[in-house]
Amino acid sequence: MKSKVFDSDVSVGKLKVLSVCTNFPTRTRPTLGLFVCRRLSQLSKLAELKMLVPQSYFPLVKPRPQDQPLPGTPFSVSIQRMFYLPGVAKHWDGGWLERVVSTWISGMSDLDPKNTILDAHFGYPEGVGCYRVAKKKGLPLFITVRGLETELMGVPAIKQQMLEAYDYCTGIISVSQSLKDMLIQNGVDADKIRVISNGVDSDIYCPGIRETSRKQLGLAPDTKLVVSLGNIQRRKGYDLLIEAIAAYCKDPRFHCVILGGVNESATKASLDASIQQLGMKDQVCFFGQAEPDVVVQWLRAADLFVLPTRREGCCNAVLEALSTGVPVITTPAGDNTKFVSDGLNGFIVEHESPELLYKAIEKSWEHPWDSELISKSVHPYTWDGAAQQVAQYFDERLGR
Repeated sequence: MKSKVFDSDVSVGKLKVLSVCTNFPTRTRPTLGLFVCRRLSQLSKLAELKMLVPQSYFPLVKPRPQDQPLPGTPFSVSIQRMFYLPGVAKHWDGGWLERVVSTWISGMSDLDPKNTILDAHFGYPEGVGCYRVAKKKGLPLFITVRGLETELMGVPAIKQQMLEAYDYCTGIISVSQSLKDMLIQNGVDADKIRVISNGVDSDIYCPGIRETSRKQLGLAPDTKLVVSLGNIQRRKGYDLLIEAIAAYCKDPRFHCVILGGVNESATKASLDASIQQLGMKDQVCFFGQAEPDVVVQWLRAADLFVLPTRREGCCNAVLEALSTGVPVITTPAGDNTKFVSDGLNGFIVEHESPELLYKAIEKSWEHPWDSELISKSVHPYTWDGAAQQVAQYFDERLGR
């Protein structure tokens, strides 16, 4: 099946965008998928936007959610339950999502293919579920690929479903060049893929006074502080970080703070055991999930931001740290090399190398970093700019 560019010879009104994403901030999960919300918030200024947030449930194990949209979201958000089988038969998840999307749009009377699109965030299950609905309804479909798809390409039953969705869809937005390359290597048509990076909210993530932030956080002025940001899971490379900073176990001034929820309990248990063995339980802190106003305080207090990640699309944490003026030490995962330049705003170190990570940290303590220059290095990447590129791409592929 080949994709279709929807051409129209008649005048069309404001585009109606029906967005679907399971990772989206709500009252009970206010920090989940903020990067999706921020792009859509800006896009809602350019198009008529409605949002569906499917929340998984399974009787007894995971009951029906009682959730509400996050206050202040500038567009309509519908939160609906989505039946699923926890931990098994994940190749069925696209079908579960299809059902909830189909129910959501069944009451909409204005599904004009010239004027309405389905906008799926992540290739699976959102992309697959929306593809099946779009095919039945004759609607254009756009899919944003964000990084998880790289791992799912290794699951044959899911890979085949994603490739069918990519083949049908009107356009694909990739948040990084590396993800576009991955799609092409798997046979996806390069002409339908547009790279549009994530943005960063520089009104929130901007330089401050380190001493002030340290005082507010209860840190000593001479603290040697490393901060990292991202949910606790193996792919973030926190095991490499712990190994790299082991050399500082005898330095009472050294502290490492990791902000993020726990996605993998086994990974968290393994990290806790390593920290205990190294005698660093008083120097390494897992802060947990935090709101942006708390995150930025830790970033402003930090000497360095370190994230030895194994896989990324477009890493929001890296952009936020840089925008706050903090030098970043990370790996070449995703498009990190697009944002981090050695010696200018941080260092890139090779994957799986705690030794090189330690050397970069050591080198950074006395490096003459310029926080204003670091912050300005990512100023071109705004959510408003990303949304405008997305809207232009929609119109281009639709022939509007």
